[in-house]
Amino acid sequence: AAVAPARARPVASQRAGADRRARLIRRPARFPVPTRAASPAADPAVNADGMYDGTVFFHLYPELKSPKPIFSTFLEGALHCCEVARSHPDYCSAHFHEAIDQNDAIDCKPHGYFNMTLFKCPPDELFERFEDLHECLDIGHMDQVHHPMPCVEVASMPGPTSAIAGVPHGVVRYSEKDAVVLVATPRHSGDSAHLDARDWRAWSGADVAAEKAGDAFLGASLHRCVDESSAFEHVVRIELGACDAGVVDACVARARGECGDGAVVGGFRCAFNIEKTGTPAGAMPAVREMQKKKREAEAAGGVSIADAGKKTGQV
Repeated sequence: AAVAPARARPVASQRAGADRRARLIRRPARFPVPTRAASPAADPAVNADGMYDGTVFFHLYPELKSPKPIFSTFLEGALHCCEVARSHPDYCSAHFHEAIDQNDAIDCKPHGYFNMTLFKCPPDELFERFEDLHECLDIGHMDQVHHPMPCVEVASMPGPTSAIAGVPHGVVRYSEKDAVVLVATPRHSGDSAHLDARDWRAWSGADVAAEKAGDAFLGASLHRCVDESSAFEHVVRIELGACDAGVVDACVARARGECGDGAVVGGFRCAFNIEKTGTPAGAMPAVREMQKKKREAEAAGGVSIADAGKKTGQV
């Protein structure tokens, strides 16, 4: 009888990489999940200034190469970090954005993606409450230039309470149909050094966006990075709703003109809302693709393969 060939034994470096990866996937946190006073399901996540009362963690990706040898693609490594972050005791949700022009993401162009994660805790407690967060970022973005930025929300429009502060922790979700403009300004350098945070609506393009988008405009928020070693100081996220491309272009053009070289400015959409529990982050691209094909089939008057199989008794 034929004998199956023996499988090659992994070398020591491969075993070490596998062990580290397994350890960092959903390892229990050292701290118990804190409970909020009164009813956590009903309490808005708002501080005395009307802003979000926890950490808004932005992650910018100027370099989208594969973090080998552990991960084969940029997206695999980035979503692994999102999955590990779920085990943080103060994790609420993550919102992984991709460029409006999907070719920028597919072709791994600089800043083809960015991520925004919400935590209940203040920024100075973010890493000490879950040490694996730092390590997973190093592994998921190995040999890449990337910018993890713990931020606080400091202003919003229309106000007085920001959108993410006006709802309970863990319920924020964004529609993939809504356009978003991200503006990140360097820390006291280059053409952005003259920018005054008090004028953020003007230099970010938020005022232009609100005027041109009209009723579609959903709001904007200014965030300050508390890590003084970070390359960026302020991040503005502008929600334009289901507006036309001209509104996005006008907002981006204003921000680039005002902020100059060194600032990160671009149009995006939220590709994945990653809640505390549910579909593993790494599986979300495949799930989205299946949902897209199903919608396309239904729009064409057909049914999905799975549904067709159920009707014929084949599945």
